[in-house]
Amino acid sequence: MSEYTIKTIREIGSRRPDEEQQIIDENWPEFALHDPIGDDYFGRLYRNFPDFQFVMYDGETMVAAGNSIPVIWDLDPAHLFDAGWDWALESGFHDWEFERTPTTLCALSITVAKAYQGKGVSTQAIQVMKTLAAQQGYNALIAPVRPAHKQHYPLIPMKNYMGWTREDGAPFDPWLRTHWRLGAKMLKVAAHSMVIPGSVAQWEKWTGMKFPESGDYIIPGALNPAYAYLEADLISYVEPNVWMHHPIDA
Repeated sequence: MSEYTIKTIREIGSRRPDEEQQIIDENWPEFALHDPIGDDYFGRLYRNFPDFQFVMYDGETMVAAGNSIPVIWDLDPAHLFDAGWDWALESGFHDWEFERTPTTLCALSITVAKAYQGKGVSTQAIQVMKTLAAQQGYNALIAPVRPAHKQHYPLIPMKNYMGWTREDGAPFDPWLRTHWRLGAKMLKVAAHSMVIPGSVAQWEKWTGMKFPESGDYIIPGALNPAYAYLEADLISYVEPNVWMHHPIDA
């Protein structure tokens, strides 16, 4: 695995690099950029938590971006919220505002430039997050993981999908498998990790689809069907993720 240069946002001046948004835009489905909690908080990560946002370079080329936030968790899986990604952002900022001491680092995203996917970049990015957690004396790195291939199986419940394995016993999904190989344990489903409502016109713009009647729709890139309720001019998408726990060595 090649080693890439790591720079936190604090190290590069507490300003989000323009190239990072380009990497996100080429990888994230458009609808995922319109989560209301993300709209409220994600951009503030760079100002409020610059030590936990980082970018990776191959020479002068940015190859990946990592985002995380300190939260409070007592290592009890039952106390991880179904809201997953949304909970991590909202609670992390609330803890910061009320000066509550965090215990845990929560990964929010690792996004790799398409030209560098499959080259070990994501593995190194996870290791960076574990190192950041260890440096702060946190008890764990946790992540509401978005399985990479779940979009191909939107009708399969996440609880079933996360249990699929290969012949060697490793998780079927490549992104779950990457975390697993680095020592993470799958804990449970974050059933509504992201909730993205929008008007019919908004969803048509985000997806390039038409929604002629109410009902469930398979959306490219979505992990679950979205539900259209035309009488209310509303389409709602509820995304499940998988809570994973990386222990931090003392």
